[in-house]
Parts: sequence; structure tokens; C-alpha cells
Amino acid sequence: MRKFLLRCSILVSVVSLICVFIIHYDTYNIFHWNNIRFTSAEPNKNFVKTKYIIRNPNKFNAYILGSSRIGNIPPALLPSQKDGKKLNWYNMTYSMGLPSEHLLTLETFLKNGVSIDMVILGFDDIAMYSSIEEHYNQLVRMPYQVFEKNAMSFLKPYFMSLPAVSIIKEVTTYDPSEHKANHNSFYDFGVYQNNLSYNLGMEAQSFPSVHQGVTYTQIDSYKDIENIYKLCKEKNIHLILLTNPIYVTTYIDSIQDGYLDFLRKVAQNCEFYNFSTLNNYCQDSRYYFEGSHYRPALGLIVEKVLFGTEDEQNEIRKKAGDELFGVKVNSENIDFIISELEKQLQKYKKELRLN
Repeated sequence: MRKFLLRCSILVSVVSLICVFIIHYDTYNIFHWNNIRFTSAEPNKNFVKTKYIIRNPNKFNAYILGSSRIGNIPPALLPSQKDGKKLNWYNMTYSMGLPSEHLLTLETFLKNGVSIDMVILGFDDIAMYSSIEEHYNQLVRMPYQVFEKNAMSFLKPYFMSLPAVSIIKEVTTYDPSEHKANHNSFYDFGVYQNNLSYNLGMEAQSFPSVHQGVTYTQIDSYKDIENIYKLCKEKNIHLILLTNPIYVTTYIDSIQDGYLDFLRKVAQNCEFYNFSTLNNYCQDSRYYFEGSHYRPALGLIVEKVLFGTEDEQNEIRKKAGDELFGVKVNSENIDFIISELEKQLQKYKKELRLN
């Protein structure tokens, strides 16, 4: 009996030490959500940001939702008030964020008494080829609502995943003072310092497509966008829907997999601003980090279209070489818009062949 108890005691001690070890090094910042460490591993931003907002329900009242692409919408030109009420913005962007997850986020916020007066939701081809079911098995993307439903089910895979040696080294030598700027921008607005720089890329180049090739018919994410639209209308939340400006190679591959049909589905019951066109910006790699993420400089241009004067909007569309850039789309004009986008593509391909 004494040997059995001793073995049990040793086992408990070993398991406890492993748990303490994992919590301390915490690759995905699950246990450090209120004071994350900036290492080479991406935090689970869905969990971290949702937890942070719930614990600070009145700190912000306006939110940007979307994948990491819309993380490059800067705070500079966002509306400072709505109907005389001050707006405090936070960018909820996280890796591969999906409309289904954004719907859950808004529902979780409302359930927990979080203030919401305005929402900007960006979407694009990512909604066509990724599903929330996939994210349930990815430690960097597991939705906060899994934790809300059953904390142990959520935490179990994190405790079963030992941190990489590289992360252990980074955490061991971590100096918070070296990351103060990132820390402040993350908790003040939800992004890193890199997402606030308006610098363009140094030289033009060609980025390969990052579209993953699964058609939207397999994931009816347009229904999640519709449900977000309805929820915001019901709760008197001002919602702005927009498509992200997609880099040319990714955009063309997306169209081949049904992206325009996806936009037609969304437009049947929702109104949105469409920045997914073959404009001068999306063909200029200096406005992109790679084939997926546009730079804050282009995010600022998007904001000018959304919130600028008519003269500013006209000037931007002139520079874009595209009257459709950022145009408002709904069920009444979607067929015309898609027809024009198809003409754009045909013209682009023809010029490409000639060159």
C-alpha cells in the first residue's frame, strides 16, 4: 500500500511539474492572455482577444472582425463617433478568421455584456475554403467558445503539446521591455506595430497565389454573413461589410473557384463594399507583404473610400484605375457588378497574353 501511494505521489508530482512547465512556456499564450509574449509562435488570438474583451466589457465599443488580412486596417481614419457617441476601436483579427467564428464572437460578446455600437467585418476567398471544424483541431485557432462550453476539453490538447525548444529558449531570455511597443499596440488596438506602418514594399515583384482551391459550395459561409447582418440589425449595431482587396494572383485563382458566385450569394440579403477587383493597387506588390496580406498603406486607402469625402473617393478610384473599387454592392446591382468584374478579368488575361 505504501509503495502504491508513493508511486501515485511521484506520478502526481511529475504531472504537476509538466503542467507547470507547459503553463510557464505557454506557446499559444492561452495562460498569458492578459500579458502575452511576442515569440516566433503565433498566439491563439481568437481565444486571447475574446477573453481580453470579455474581461474588459466597457473598454471598447467598436470592433473590426475578419481574418489576419484585415489586421492591416489602421486606426487612423476610423470613425471617432457614431450618433454623438464616442467610438473606441479594437481589431479582433486573427489567423484565418471565418464568418462563422465572427458570428460566435458577437454572440459571446452580447451574452457577456460587452458594449457593441459599431462593427466592421471584412471577408474574402478565405471564407470559401476553410471551415470552423478544421479550427477545432488547430491549437493556434481553436475558438474561444470551446473553452466557454467546456474548459477542460479546450485545455486538454494544450497540456498534451510540449513547447518547441526554440520557444523555450525565446521565453527563457524574454525581455518585456524589448516588446513594449508591440504590447501597447496589441492591447490598445489589437495589432502589432508592423500593422501600423504605412511603408510600401521596396520594389515590385510577383507574389504567387495563396488561394487554397476549395469551392464555396462546400462551405455555405454566406449564410453566416447573413446571420451577422441580421444580428446587428436586431441589436441596433451599425455594421459595415467589406471584401478585402485581394492580390491579383490570389484573386484570379479565387474567381476560378467560384468567388464571384460567392459574392452574388452574399449580396442577395446583405449590402457590402467590394474592394476585390482588378485594380492598380491589387496588381502592385508594393502594397502587399505577400500574396495574402495587404499592407496598412492599402488599408488606409480602403478607409478613405469607406469614410472619406466624395472627392477623396473619386480621386482614389482614379488612382486605382477602377470605378468599381470599393463600390457598394447589393441585390439590385450585383449582376451588373459581376458582369463588369468578368470583363475586367477577360481584359487582364488578354493583355497578359499580348505581353
